[in-house]
Amino acid sequence: MRLSVQRQPMAAFDSETIEAMLRAVDPDWELSSATPAERGFCRVYRVTVGRTEGPPGDAQTLYLKATPGENDGGIPADARILAVLDDRTEIPVPEVLGVVDEHPSMPAPFYVMTPIPGSELPYEQVGFVPDDVLRTVARQVGATLGDLHGVEAPDSFGHVTHDDNRPLVGARPSGTVAGLDGGGYDSWEAFLWAWVDRELGRHEQSRFDALTPRLRAWCDERLAVFEERGGEQSPAPVLGRNDHGFHNLLVEESTGEVTGMLDWAYTLAVTPAFDFEYAAYLYSGAFLAGLPDVRDRRELVRTAMLAGYRGRAPGRVDAVAGPTPLYELLAAVRVMNDFESLTPRGQHRGGGRQARGGCPGARRCGVSVVVRSR
Repeated sequence: MRLSVQRQPMAAFDSETIEAMLRAVDPDWELSSATPAERGFCRVYRVTVGRTEGPPGDAQTLYLKATPGENDGGIPADARILAVLDDRTEIPVPEVLGVVDEHPSMPAPFYVMTPIPGSELPYEQVGFVPDDVLRTVARQVGATLGDLHGVEAPDSFGHVTHDDNRPLVGARPSGTVAGLDGGGYDSWEAFLWAWVDRELGRHEQSRFDALTPRLRAWCDERLAVFEERGGEQSPAPVLGRNDHGFHNLLVEESTGEVTGMLDWAYTLAVTPAFDFEYAAYLYSGAFLAGLPDVRDRRELVRTAMLAGYRGRAPGRVDAVAGPTPLYELLAAVRVMNDFESLTPRGQHRGGGRQARGGCPGARRCGVSVVVRSR
């Protein structure tokens, strides 16, 4: 989960810079208009382009996504993962038309992609959509994970990055895993210990720090049992979505049909159960169940996700069929760690985007971190 946080606005690009960036991908593009779009931690523009030699009515709408300035924003990996998914799955993602990883005079990295339809709902809206809408979202997310977990992944666990020995200067990514690097953890157990330590380290700096010692003891106990049992059966890395939530979906609001899945910069190489459990918890809205009008819908979401996963990958569904309390707890810890980024209901901007600013109090946001104890 990477929600909006309070920070200084990113500097805008002028039209000459945007046109130069576009022409680094296609020299024949001519910029007609550019509108900033609020989208996560990177600078994103909705642009209209035509051809320098084309007819006036031959305009095309695209999106330009660029570095936030202080780092690469995960853009090189994001673009390459999108190309892999576009070529090798049925997951609804935008087509990447070209990437510039480095440039001496332009704000690189950046890439250009096609638009896809749908509405973006606030992250916290997951607790308030009707059951039938949430069930449809969950079923389609489950199908997406069944598809995703069948894609060839890097051979080590951890955060998926790009191979910086193969820079792109305007070209489309290859759409193969050869352009991706794993996180460098050769065993699932090593990654999991490091992940728990990182997340609980963040938790010690949160407003919930009084719980950290108990959470650490609980996790250590289960990690020890996990290792004694040899970890998960056949622990080979798969691509894991990781950054689950409404904020990274485009949906048809009245039905829950998922029309697009955006922002893959936080993709991990993990096991199927880890990715599935995070999704099942975060899409259930269980962390909002402290509010009087929000129910814990974990069973609804898990059942629908399993149905979607089974429909897309019947031979792999056993890997995600049983709940794993350790992974569910880690998903809850993530919510606690990012608590200041949650926005109370009724304080969102129009058009579905989330407003800036944190939640002023636990009672007001109603965050619940209950997880299964078995």
